[in-house]
Amino acid sequence: MRDDTRAGIAGIAGFGLSLVFAIAGSLLIAPWVSLLAMAALPVDKAFWQVRRIPWALVFGGLFLVWVALSYLWSPHDDPGQIWRTCLGIPLYILFATRIGALDGVWQRRVEAAILFLMVSLGLFLCYEALFDGVNTRGFKLAEEDFTGLSPEDVAIFVNRNLGHAAVPLILLSMPAALIAWREGGVLIGVIFVGMAGVAAFSYGIEVNAVAFILASGTTVLAALWPRTVVAAAFGLVAGLLIVMPLALPEIISSLPEPVRDLLPLSWSWRLEIWSYAGELIRENPWFGYGLDASRPLNREMVLDGFQIEALPMHPHNATLHVWLETGAVGALLLAAALIAMGGRIAAAPKLSRIQAMGVVWVFVAYVSLIVFSYGVWQEWHQGTVALAAASVFFLGAKRPA
Repeated sequence: MRDDTRAGIAGIAGFGLSLVFAIAGSLLIAPWVSLLAMAALPVDKAFWQVRRIPWALVFGGLFLVWVALSYLWSPHDDPGQIWRTCLGIPLYILFATRIGALDGVWQRRVEAAILFLMVSLGLFLCYEALFDGVNTRGFKLAEEDFTGLSPEDVAIFVNRNLGHAAVPLILLSMPAALIAWREGGVLIGVIFVGMAGVAAFSYGIEVNAVAFILASGTTVLAALWPRTVVAAAFGLVAGLLIVMPLALPEIISSLPEPVRDLLPLSWSWRLEIWSYAGELIRENPWFGYGLDASRPLNREMVLDGFQIEALPMHPHNATLHVWLETGAVGALLLAAALIAMGGRIAAAPKLSRIQAMGVVWVFVAYVSLIVFSYGVWQEWHQGTVALAAASVFFLGAKRPA
């Protein structure tokens, strides 16, 4: 009971205060979830009992060990990413599994906090979409120094903040909608997904819209074939992790010039980033360049008369990012972890249809975000996924299938 009380309070605090952190740009969600995971650390021996070898954790743990070791040959001399990734991810997993294991009255209370987060964040983001980010713009102009920046440049910072705030809403919208649907609130669930859709297609952050579209399509398939689609989604992503970095540069180089000319500058820039990252991977394919090596490997180039960076911070593609910094060894370990995880979830005796839909939504949306734009080590994404994963646990069946 004491374990459940600590975990329940941590779950309510996690979802409740994430509203403030999401509005501020979502960056503080990760340290908050990490802190709450430590506060909810289970002391009950039953929680730690292992009935069979957890291959997903074994391969995932080996991947994190390899990530940490890769720092030894990285040209980047800041070890901070080791702790943020290799300590942070186990804490996010602990938060999701411990909060997701709640039942009874504490589960109900945490579910209420989830619905509170969805209503509040959804209304805020829809309001900002309708009124051109008036609240976020006013706060940034009052608290941050934008001296010398044009209104267009200020709008970029405002939309970036709101685009980050939309990520928790997108990832949590379907699990929260399914919780509401399970309790008979079908209209509430539709509103949640609708608000997430508005946020995804606002603020000029195209990757949010892509994530929403792909997650929607695969979730419909999961409603028809739940276990098959869960296993297929994880297996397909594992396959793309191995194949995409090898095939993508060739695909880009074979694009006809008329097609390239039709692309917006931001898309052309993304193709140049991926091509350059692919060249670096071919030069050092097995062990990669080490953790966070993408930063010093950057160089400048000219595209359509503009001076641009060939590798700004990271490759903006998770598969290329993993290969570039951890090589084929890291990619194989992560792919093995994904296959094991997909198989474990698909075969779970208490996997319900709506839980399979929630799993697929969160997984596909997250993968879309990191494959088409964000960095694979960005901890605020990982912390947000922990919140979404905890909510998915509540959708499981009460009895084995």
